[in-house]
Amino acid sequence: MKTYLRIYRWSMQMKLHMALYTFVTIFLKAVCSLLQGVNSLPIMDIATMWLVSLVFAMIESAIYPENSSCTKGRTLAWAIVANLCFIGGAWMFGWFAELPLWGKIILVVFLEMGLAMMWFGDQFVLKMDSARLTKELKQYQKKI
Repeated sequence: MKTYLRIYRWSMQMKLHMALYTFVTIFLKAVCSLLQGVNSLPIMDIATMWLVSLVFAMIESAIYPENSSCTKGRTLAWAIVANLCFIGGAWMFGWFAELPLWGKIILVVFLEMGLAMMWFGDQFVLKMDSARLTKELKQYQKKI
């Protein structure tokens, strides 16, 4: 039962990240398409964006397993894999092929900012919230 619960917890966390990454890539594709006068997204683009997000979320969970510490090596590995997955996916699947170079540069800047915010949120904000909740739980347990 412990193994099942561990896998279930891993799956839930991984799918949350996968969904977030998928949403952001589809949103950026939709904005770029709308700015170019296109009001639809190819199903294949959506499917490959989901697939790349799934692969990255799975690798991410291996780089940062549950309750792991944040080290320079893990952070560097995570950043490299993220860039390889999303820039590589965009190039391989042609998600933004119609954009001029300056548009692609802007997208890479957005990618880096988004990744920085995701890393900060995962490594600091959520862990601070967890520590606070644990402290409050211990205080509550002492009262009863």
